[in-house]
Amino acid sequence: MTLLTYYALALLGGLVLNVMPCVLPVLTLKAFTVFEHSTRDARSQRTAGIGYAVGTMTALAALGGVIVAIKASGRAFGWGMQFQQPAFVATLIAVIVAFALNALGVFELEVGGSHEERGGFLGAVANGWFAAVMATPCSAPFLGSAAAFALAVDTPAWVTITIFATIGLGLASPFVLLTFMPGLSKRLPRPGPWMDTFKKVMGFTLLATAVWLMGTLLRQVTQASAQAFLALLLAMSFCLWLVGAYAGLDAGAARRWALRALAAAVTVGGLFAVPLERASTASAAPTHADDAIAWVGFDPKTIERELAAGRPVFLDYTADWCASCKTNDKLFVDTPVVREALARTRITPIKVDMTNEDDVKEAWLKKTGRNDLPVYVVFMPGGEMDLLPVVITSKTLTDAFERAAKKHPPQRTN
Repeated sequence: MTLLTYYALALLGGLVLNVMPCVLPVLTLKAFTVFEHSTRDARSQRTAGIGYAVGTMTALAALGGVIVAIKASGRAFGWGMQFQQPAFVATLIAVIVAFALNALGVFELEVGGSHEERGGFLGAVANGWFAAVMATPCSAPFLGSAAAFALAVDTPAWVTITIFATIGLGLASPFVLLTFMPGLSKRLPRPGPWMDTFKKVMGFTLLATAVWLMGTLLRQVTQASAQAFLALLLAMSFCLWLVGAYAGLDAGAARRWALRALAAAVTVGGLFAVPLERASTASAAPTHADDAIAWVGFDPKTIERELAAGRPVFLDYTADWCASCKTNDKLFVDTPVVREALARTRITPIKVDMTNEDDVKEAWLKKTGRNDLPVYVVFMPGGEMDLLPVVITSKTLTDAFERAAKKHPPQRTN
C-alpha cells in the first residue's frame, strides 16, 4: 500500500473510533458541548470545533512522539498498551474524576479569562485531549493497518507522528463537521434548565468510567497501593471542593490562586508520591461456570503441545482496560453457539490477558502481525494462522472454527 493509503486508513479508523465502546463515556461530554454551543454565533461554534480537533490531533501526535522515542530505544509498543502502566491508568482516573466533579457542580473549570473568547477554545482543546486518551484502548476497522505501519520499526519518525495526528483528525471530524454546519445545530434541542440535569448525569457516567478503570488498576497494583491512591482521590476531591466553594470569581486573587495551587499540588504531587507497587502478575487458569467457555490459561507449552497433537488453538487476546474486548466477550464470544462450535470441533480456547506487561504474551501477539486489542486468531498445526477481523460476530468465530476443523478434523485428537 502507498503512504497516502495509510493516511486514508488512519482518517477512517479515527472516524470509526467514535462508535467504539471506550469512547462512549466521552460522547456525553461532546454532546453537552454541542448543546452548549448551539445558540452561539457561527464563529464561536467553528472555534469550538477547531479547538476540539487541535486537542485530539496534538494528543495523538504527542503519543506518536512517545512511540518514536520508545522505538529508538529498541522496544516495541502497541496501540493502547500504555494502559498496561499503572501510573498512566492512575493519572487518567484522577483526570476523569476531576471532570466528573466539574460536571456535578463541585467546582467550575475555568480556562482563560473570557469564557466566550478563550475558555471556549481552550476548553474544547482539553475535551479533545480527553477524548483522544480515552479512545486509545479501543481498536477499530481500518485503524489496525494504519497503526501497525506507524508502529513499525522502519517507519520514519515524521510519518509515525503524522499518522497518529491523522487518526486524531478522524476522531474529531464528526464534531468539527457539526460545528461548521449551522443548519444542523439549529435542529438540536434548545438550551435550558434540562442542561443542568444532563450535565450531572454526564458526571455520573464519567464516575462510572473511573470505577471501570479502577478495576484495571486493582489488577495491576497491590492492595496497599490501591488504598493509597483512593486516599489521594479523596484529598483531590476535597481540594477541588475548596476551589469551588471558596475560590470563585467573587474571591480575592490571592485566595483563588492559593487554593488552585493547593489542588494542583495535592493532585500532581500525590500522583508522584503514591507508591504504585505492581501486584504479582502470576495468574491461575481462568475460572468458568457451567454455561461459559472453558478457557485454558495462556502457556506457550500448552499451545505447542496442542498443535503438535494436531489440535488447532483459538487465542483471544484481551485486557481489563479494553472496552471493545469486554463488549465482544459479552455479545459474541461467550455465547451458546460459540461454546457448541468449540465443543464440536475440539478447538482449544486460550485466553491471553494483556492487562499487565508480559514479554512472552507480547511476543505471541507479535506473531499475529497486530499490535492492538482485541485480537482473535486460530493457530493451526503446521504453522498456518487464521487471523480474524477486529469487528466480529459469533458467526465470524464459528465459521473460523469450521474452517480449522475441515483442515484438522476432530478425530485426529484420538
